Amino acid sequence: FTQLNRVMTQSAATAKAQGQTFPATGSTEYKDAQRQALQTLVNVQVVRSEAKVCGSPCAVTPKDVDKELDSIVKAQFQGKQAELTKFLKSRQLSMAEARDQVRASLQQSKIREHVTRGVRFNDADARKYYLANTASFRVPAERVASHILVKTKAEADKLYAEATPANFAELAKKHSQDPGSKGTGGSLGPIQKGALVPEFEKVAFALPQGQISKPVKTQFGYHLILITKITKPRTIPFAEAKKQIVSQQLQTERQTTFQTWVDKTLKKWKDRTVYANKDLEPVETPAAQPGADGQPQPQPATP
Repeated sequence: FTQLNRVMTQSAATAKAQGQTFPATGSTEYKDAQRQALQTLVNVQVVRSEAKVCGSPCAVTPKDVDKELDSIVKAQFQGKQAELTKFLKSRQLSMAEARDQVRASLQQSKIREHVTRGVRFNDADARKYYLANTASFRVPAERVASHILVKTKAEADKLYAEATPANFAELAKKHSQDPGSKGTGGSLGPIQKGALVPEFEKVAFALPQGQISKPVKTQFGYHLILITKITKPRTIPFAEAKKQIVSQQLQTERQTTFQTWVDKTLKKWKDRTVYANKDLEPVETPAAQPGADGQPQPQPATP
């Protein structure tokens, strides 16, 4: 239980550092945390063993770990090694333990790359997908709108009399009661039907481009509306959508392949794993895999 107790101590330290309350020893929640921590330890061993089986494609060298740690320091700790050291201390993690966690994370990533190395999704597959999902590539009509919101009709009428497309933004900054758009000259950005209150939407989608509406009353007050751009509905052509389709579906296919491998592998190791304390055997839920921070990450894993 030495390793398990060590992980529990680190989990409690992490919770404290994040301002969270860790379960009291002996509670049901504590037992759940123990079970999860133990499964993390088991999963780390699974990753190590499978990396050995994989061989050179999944090998991680000390230099690989050094490089990844340098990236972590740059990305998360402003490039300051002292900040990483401080972080590890607050989590009661030694540098050796941190390196082990980084190594496991890199091994997991390399295993994923190896398992999914043969997965392909080419242009022909993309066209098939596009034809089967044409509706998802339809872009509805869209308008770019700005507005000025005031409390009374008298205020709205006064502003309507002096507003022009040229001074609309200036008037919005000075008079609008909408804090979300006032600072940007009343700009609401692109709007689509169904996203606005009916009274506003009815006028906004009937208004010609470059024309300011008469005051429109809604539950929020009185609006002056200006449409600065109108985009007609369209269907994104295959040539435009192809790159995104290939990228997204290739990732999906790889994830499906990897998840199948994960399920099969964990089932194999489940039959080989003996728990000294039956109370800490994992419950039948989706398995977790270790991440770079040593905390369990729910499946599917996305290195």
